[in-house]
Amino acid sequence: MSKLAWVLLPLLLAGAVAVALVLARRPPTRIALNVVSSLLLLVYLSITAGLGIFWVAQQHLPVFDWHYLFGYATVALLAVHLAFNFRIAWQWLRRRAAVRHAPPTVPPGPDRPRFGALDRAGPPASGGAGRRGAVGVLGVIGLAAYGGGSFWLGLRHGRTELRIEATGATADAGDAATALAVVERFHDFSSHTRSGVLRRAPSVDWGDPPPPFKPDDGRPALALPDPRGPARSGEATHGLATLSSLLWHTAGVSETRAGIHFRTAPSSGALFATELYVAAPDWPGLDAAIWHHDARGHRLRRWAALPGGAAALGLGSDDAAGGARAVLFATAVFRRSGHKYRDRTYRYVLADLGHALENLRVAAAAWGLPLRLLPAFDGARAAAALGVDESEEGVLAVALLGGAPAPPAAGAAVSWAPVPIAPDTGGTLGVTDAVHRATSLRALPIAPTAHAATAPARAAAPATAALVGPAPTGSSASWLLPTRTTRADADPLAVIARRRSRRRFARTPLSPADLATLLDAMAHPAPVLSPAVRIAVVTSAVEGLDAAAWVLDPARRTLRQTRMHGDAARDRARSAALAQDVIGDAAAVVVLSIDRAALAADPGGTARGYRHAFLEAGMVGERLYLEAEARGLGCCAVGAFYDDEAAALVGADPRLEWVVHFAALGVPA
Repeated sequence: MSKLAWVLLPLLLAGAVAVALVLARRPPTRIALNVVSSLLLLVYLSITAGLGIFWVAQQHLPVFDWHYLFGYATVALLAVHLAFNFRIAWQWLRRRAAVRHAPPTVPPGPDRPRFGALDRAGPPASGGAGRRGAVGVLGVIGLAAYGGGSFWLGLRHGRTELRIEATGATADAGDAATALAVVERFHDFSSHTRSGVLRRAPSVDWGDPPPPFKPDDGRPALALPDPRGPARSGEATHGLATLSSLLWHTAGVSETRAGIHFRTAPSSGALFATELYVAAPDWPGLDAAIWHHDARGHRLRRWAALPGGAAALGLGSDDAAGGARAVLFATAVFRRSGHKYRDRTYRYVLADLGHALENLRVAAAAWGLPLRLLPAFDGARAAAALGVDESEEGVLAVALLGGAPAPPAAGAAVSWAPVPIAPDTGGTLGVTDAVHRATSLRALPIAPTAHAATAPARAAAPATAALVGPAPTGSSASWLLPTRTTRADADPLAVIARRRSRRRFARTPLSPADLATLLDAMAHPAPVLSPAVRIAVVTSAVEGLDAAAWVLDPARRTLRQTRMHGDAARDRARSAALAQDVIGDAAAVVVLSIDRAALAADPGGTARGYRHAFLEAGMVGERLYLEAEARGLGCCAVGAFYDDEAAALVGADPRLEWVVHFAALGVPA
């Protein structure tokens, strides 16, 4: 049952009783209506006031803003109103109880007065004034204790934000250890649990949501050609038509509905934090400058002057850029997602960007344009070149477009190291800013005598790591995926253009061939940024397959059963995903996790591997979206779930892997 149904349930029950009495020709009296409405008001007032005071204190909100002052006054007036009605309600309830336990003296008849002078509470009993005074005093004390307790709990809850402690080391090894500690604590801090609402609080006040697009400040703009034309693969020279197609299919506005500008790549809550910038030193039809993609108008705005050399762009050295003709920077405006998702924001913006990067990869391949995602770049220098505040809008990914860039040689002029993190680093956005810095890198010059780039030190990884945690007894079943079928629509750009999140599913089961094709599409091509992503699936309604949790072995094309769910599969999946119906109604739910041991193998260090794994999970999830869309199936990604219950759902051991992504699959309703 949805939250709205639970909230309305008392009102619906009271209304149903009133309707039943009217139909039975025994309509409720005025005093009965007054008492019942007062009791309901008391319940709703108590819950509303308690939650309101709790959240004001917990989220560090200004206690005496105008709307809060009016709220406090409303609560006080309602409390006074209920105090005046308390004696009437109490006597009515006592009288009703006495009537139920006493033999009837006068049978009820049709002439019973309604809504008249006889509908009174009766004279007060002896000593009523004193008792009413005592009740009033106790009521005031109880109200004060209730409000004060809610405020105290909120303050206590609001002091639980993540704190960063110094390691006492200043070398790269110390920076790497601190960065890893921040990432691990952030992941734990941002994990949803049922008890977490009473144990943890957002570390900052995110304020009101910012605009969904950067404001038009009058900078010179260049209109781009229609991006929906067919790709011309293998073109010798890629001009504005290619760039227009790449930018639009990556994160352009594909539909406007109900005031929301939906994009070609999905975004949690339709908040779309991603922004794209292009540094174009040598792109046909484009002046050498840094350009910002205005997604709403699908145009390029001249954003900043092009700094001299790749190092100033954060690429480390000119060798890193190789023969690239343009550099694409992808950022996230954290507050766009943060005002809703708060300290879980960094997870969402990384996964959202991963979806967009997969669209970029697919579009570039359709145009025959070489593309390479840089695993290492200096985020602070890149942000400075773009002229953005890194604490509010972080540079999360960099892609090289065109040419045939090769990785820098062993004797490169720079090495990559973690960003130093001072105690209590957090800036205005608290843990979001802290984890962004922890997963960032900085370029360090190498002495001329160096023979190889120095890899950043990493904390020790677990000695062993399994694909999933130990399977329960009797869960050794495996299933060989059937032969993958080809999809009818082979135009990837058309699929990107029409992709939508489908939230309503029919009860039609998925076919094994469809499931096999979807899983194969997710596992191919090979990982781009991280090999840490693991794929599991909960099959609630797949023909010929048990309702269970399975983990994919992409090399052998097999599913290994890790949890048998049976008839409880839908309910357990829905419960783990914060009771979202889109998960419970799906025929299958794909669950992505990241192998913690594989993070340690990232060349940029374990903390950097955390960012890469989330981006990779988003890319894998977008491949699922596109394959489902091409086959006429529905897909909807979900980033909100109880982390511990999600792990239990698929039989994962949280000590070895972290669940990071849900996706619902089914036949659209």
